[in-house]
Parts: sequence; structure tokens; C-alpha cells
Amino acid sequence: MDDVTAEIVRQWLHKVEHDLLNIRNNLAAETIPTDTVCFHAQQAIEKLLKGLLVANGRNIAKTHDLVKLLSDVSDLVPELLPLEEQLEEISEYGVGVRYPDDFYEPTMYEANLAYGIAVKIQTIIVNKIQF
Repeated sequence: MDDVTAEIVRQWLHKVEHDLLNIRNNLAAETIPTDTVCFHAQQAIEKLLKGLLVANGRNIAKTHDLVKLLSDVSDLVPELLPLEEQLEEISEYGVGVRYPDDFYEPTMYEANLAYGIAVKIQTIIVNKIQF
């Protein structure tokens, strides 16, 4: 990976850290906005998958669909394939929880699960990226 690409990948990972920090801060709050936690989990996973694509010189699809992004990186991280069903659910948090159209408030269980999956994916992907 050249220096320019490496810097772009570092920026993706930096934004992931901000999403995860936002989650940790919200989970430590007295009142926890589970929709915000789930949204940032979706965002973190999306950025991790896109950062991995950039690191490997691949094009990034303009999508928030985590299952689509998973299929784009499946040859690079086949160990993520068992998470497809969870990623399908977490994809909904990218848009669905942000607007009152189809009002849905995720449970604490869902928020913690989404966060845990984001952290798991972070660990796997960061270990795959070679700077």
C-alpha cells in the first residue's frame, strides 16, 4: 500500500474510533439513546468494511448496506461471513432509526449487541490491514 492510500485508510479508521467513542460515551450516560448507539455501530462497521476495500485497492460502493459491503470483502475476511444475518439487521440502523417515519427504538440488548459486533469486526479488520 502506498503512503497516500495508507493515510486514507488511517482516516477511515480514525472515523471508526469516533463512532465507537460516541457509543461508549452514550452507553455510560444516565439516559441511553439506543437509536444513536445502533446508528454509530452501523456507521463504524460500514467504515471498517470500506476502509478494508481502500486498503486493498478496491472501489467502494456508495451504499450503507452492510451485507453488500460484506460480499465485497468476503474473499479478504471470510471469517465475517457468519455475521451476515446480524449485519443485515444492523444495516437498518443506518437509516431506519434516524427518522420518525417508521419509529423504532432499539432495545438495550440490541444496542449492546450492535456495539459488540462492531468491536469484533474492528479487531478482525484492523489485523488484516497491512500498513
